[in-house]
Amino acid sequence: RPDCFSILGIAREAAATYDIPFHYPEIKVAEKAEGKAEDFVKVTIENPTLCPRYVARFLKNVKIGPSPRWMRKRLRMAGVRPINNITNYVMIEMGQPMHAFSIETIKDSHIIVRNAKEGETITTLDGQERSLDPSMLVIADPEKAVAIAGVMGGENSMITDDVDAILFEAACFDGTNIRLSGKKLGMRTD
Repeated sequence: RPDCFSILGIAREAAATYDIPFHYPEIKVAEKAEGKAEDFVKVTIENPTLCPRYVARFLKNVKIGPSPRWMRKRLRMAGVRPINNITNYVMIEMGQPMHAFSIETIKDSHIIVRNAKEGETITTLDGQERSLDPSMLVIADPEKAVAIAGVMGGENSMITDDVDAILFEAACFDGTNIRLSGKKLGMRTD
C-alpha cells in the first residue's frame, strides 16, 4: 500500500486503526531569498497526462556536504542509500519522492517534462547508459534528458561537491508509467 510507504503514512494508518487524532506536522518555510523559483527556472509540462503537477524550488549559495550521521543512520535503517542531504529523507518521512539537479547543468534553466525521443539515451546516476523509448517520461532541458521521470536522475545533472545552485523537484508522475519504464529498463529504485 503506497499510503504506508512513509513515516507519516504509517502514523496516519495507526491513528485511523486506533481511532485517535492524527496531527499533520506543521511545515514552516523561511522565505529569505529574493524572488521566486520562476525567476530562476522555467518549467514546461508537455505531457500533463503522465505528469499533472511538477513543482520546483531553487536554492543558491548551497554548501554540499555529507548528511549528518543521525540522518544517514535513519536512511540506512529504512533501506535507503544516504546519497543526498535532503531528498531521500523527505521521501521516507513524507512519502513524496524528490530529486535535485545542479541548475548549472540545465540549459537555459528550462525544465521540460516530456516523452523520450525515439533512440534517445541517458547515462543514469548509477553510471549505466540507458536506451529510452517514447513511452517513457523524461525530465529534460532544451537539449537533453536529465532524468527518467520517477525512476532515476541523469549523471549529466547530478549534484557534485562544487555545486552551489540546486533545483529541487517534487512531481506527480503516473505510477503505471513509472513502473513500466523501470521494468523496461531493468531498474528498481527508491
